[in-house]
Amino acid sequence: MGKLVSIEKIKEYLKKVPPVPDSVKKCLEYLKEGELKKAAIEADKDLVLKKQIETVVNSAYFSLPNRVEDTIQLFSMIGLEMAKSLVYSYLVSLLQPKEWKIFKIDFADFQASFMSEFEKWMIEEFDETTYKKYAEIGAIIPAAVCVCDSLLGDNKEKVDVIMNSAPITYGELVKRLSGVGLFGIAAKIAEIWGLEKEKIEIITKAECEKCDNKIAALVHFLFFYLTSKPQFLDINSLIKFNPDVINLIPKTYERIVNGG
Repeated sequence: MGKLVSIEKIKEYLKKVPPVPDSVKKCLEYLKEGELKKAAIEADKDLVLKKQIETVVNSAYFSLPNRVEDTIQLFSMIGLEMAKSLVYSYLVSLLQPKEWKIFKIDFADFQASFMSEFEKWMIEEFDETTYKKYAEIGAIIPAAVCVCDSLLGDNKEKVDVIMNSAPITYGELVKRLSGVGLFGIAAKIAEIWGLEKEKIEIITKAECEKCDNKIAALVHFLFFYLTSKPQFLDINSLIKFNPDVINLIPKTYERIVNGG
């Protein structure tokens, strides 16, 4: 099988990942320092980011009694960690393909679902403090799905021939031809966007060829769990599920199995 998506191709593609705009970078820096007011002022300078924050926080998920448009007030209402997650989710939206050629999913729905489930089960399995420390991870993982669709979509005819002639999954195809899996791609994006080294390592370990990190195990399990649902089944094959992760996240597994 000739090379379809080389590691060089992936690196070349990732170079095209838009850098964090200055106003967004300053917004994130202020959020990390706990400066909500200063962060909100920077967010207001990026009109698309400001609009996305307004849309998400005024959605049914937050159930606000009245629509709020002031960014300082919005950030104060949702808190530092959720604000950081929203800013990173905005960056992920910049990566979405203009046309999805491989995966037929509602990406916004998947992105919101992953963030929400990550928050829920991080708190359940660990505690709220741990979730707050690693909240950005839940916002960045979906970015890799966008990259995989674009990479494979650029070679759709060849991909279709391979998929129809050999028992291979999308995840295996990407990894075999490039050496980088879904979570490896997500880690590269996290690095480009300036996440701390510890968080990048957790994302990398979420491939779970060896299960030795509880947060990485939770990320791995949640991706598999969510993509086992009918509306997201199209991206389920992007990872090879490792059942050993269950031993590291007993609370989450037990609650989900029992319908919690």
